[in-house]
Amino acid sequence: MWLEHLLSLLSIYLFIAVTAGVHVLLYVRNSRAAFGWLGLIIVFPIAGALLYALFGINRVKRKAKRVSREADAEPGKEALVRQLTDGLSRAGPGFRVTGSEPLSGNGVRTCYDGEEAFPRMLDAIEQAQREVLLSSYIFDNDTTGKRFVDKLSAARERGCQVRVLVDDVGIRYSFPSILGELKKHRLAYRRFMPMRLFPPGFSINLRTHRKVLILDRKITFAGGMNIGDRQLVNGPSPHRASDLHFRFEGPLTTDCVRLFADDWKFSGGEPLQDWVESCPARGTASCRLISDGPDDTLDSLMLVIMGVISSAQKRVWIMTPYFLPERQILGCLQAAALTGVDVQVMVPQKNNWPMVQWALQHNMSELLDAGVQILRRPPPFAHSKCMVIDDDYALVGSSNLDPRSLRLNFELGVELFDSELNSELSRHFKEMAGACAPFTLDQLRGRGTLARLRDGASALFTPYL
Repeated sequence: MWLEHLLSLLSIYLFIAVTAGVHVLLYVRNSRAAFGWLGLIIVFPIAGALLYALFGINRVKRKAKRVSREADAEPGKEALVRQLTDGLSRAGPGFRVTGSEPLSGNGVRTCYDGEEAFPRMLDAIEQAQREVLLSSYIFDNDTTGKRFVDKLSAARERGCQVRVLVDDVGIRYSFPSILGELKKHRLAYRRFMPMRLFPPGFSINLRTHRKVLILDRKITFAGGMNIGDRQLVNGPSPHRASDLHFRFEGPLTTDCVRLFADDWKFSGGEPLQDWVESCPARGTASCRLISDGPDDTLDSLMLVIMGVISSAQKRVWIMTPYFLPERQILGCLQAAALTGVDVQVMVPQKNNWPMVQWALQHNMSELLDAGVQILRRPPPFAHSKCMVIDDDYALVGSSNLDPRSLRLNFELGVELFDSELNSELSRHFKEMAGACAPFTLDQLRGRGTLARLRDGASALFTPYL
């Protein structure tokens, strides 16, 4: 009898291990991560398979607009790419990845920190007449969060269609969550990839990290800012962060509406109403939306980033709170610096996730040896996400330069083809750089043995940081 139970147990173990192992081989693209998961599953079949189900399954089946690499052979496409690159430098990579041309006629305004962004966003909600669409990763249940809920409720009461999409992990940064306030004010909301027991849903990956506010399909606010007191540099939160957000008015908003509609439908929401009106031109900037996530748009932002860095002639200036670049981007930054391009990366002096800082220190010498400058920005926490290339291009949005953003999260990027915006963001970078201290090779070499062991161990978890 005991032998039969043992054989049954071994059969269950074998089935679980083989099933999980086959899934790893079929779907995990990173060879280092695949090797690690296979080792864990072989040694601990049940525990390893459970951990893989929670943290390792990082793709969802969702159709998204994306041009296949094979489409390069389409008649006339190369001629269109040449036409684009003649008119707008660095427009080619984004076109090959998305299949979309930059949209001209956009008005763009930069909002610095929550003190500048939130009043404009709240005023725009107050002025809305027909529709308010809001998507946020973190939506804190604090003074700022409740101010947004009050404005959204007032918009609903005057007849606007209000839709709120929140990430089911991001809303848990505050307790109790903002959901109670949304319910109390009878606001239509959906939770993106909800955490639940039945049906099972426990993934801390596959989160929507997008931050978008759309008013009457004419105005869009997008960038790096969550909703909460934490985005107020002079606010009461102990987690205060400096950040960049952008106000777009013009044709780009139409693409933002489509992206929100896809996320809203994916989260169980009803289709948005069709509007006959188109969004008219409101400025001079050409912009392009880059949708990225662990679905059919995987690697979109990474490919665009690699393409524009490789095209740089003068400078590559990057602001990011979490800097753990994939090997491909690391190589592009090294190559740019070695050819004489001014490559500077601004990161927080003290990261709010220590493991990210430790992992960066483990790999930083490769960049410093190539001539890349790493600048450490003093508090408050630098949460800005921006890349400035030469004198005519910038990339902004919600994405960090780390594997979590570029492979595990749903992100939004906006390419800005405009010399005036480039100049404004360059001035901001220079101003912030004046207070920064550079990270040097001597500092890295001065770490003790325990610190180097800590940094090396942290680097092992880079694919999931």
